[in-house]
Amino acid sequence: MAYTALYSFWFLFFAGLLTYLVWGFIIAYEVVSAMGGSTLALEWIRAHHSYREFYFESIIFYPMILLGYLFLEVIPHYLFRVQGMVPFDLQKLFDRLYGGG
Repeated sequence: MAYTALYSFWFLFFAGLLTYLVWGFIIAYEVVSAMGGSTLALEWIRAHHSYREFYFESIIFYPMILLGYLFLEVIPHYLFRVQGMVPFDLQKLFDRLYGGG
C-alpha cells in the first residue's frame, strides 16, 4: 500500500485530535477536582505545573475543562440531585494554588 500525503495528513490530524481529547480530559479532571477542594489534586497541580504552565494549559484546554465540569458537577447536580455543586471559578483556583500569581 502506497502512503500518500493525504493519508499522512489525516493520520496526524486524528492523532492530534485524540491526544488533545485524552490530555484535555486529564487536565479537566484535575482542575474540577481541585475546584472541589481535593487536596491531592491541589498538591498534584502544584508539583507538576508552574503558574505559567498551568495558565496556558487552562487556556488551551478551556473547552475540555468546561465539558469536564458539565459531566462531573452540573449533570449530577441536576439529574441525580447531588448537593453541593462547586461554582466554576478558575480565578479562585489560581489564587488558592499560587497565591494570586
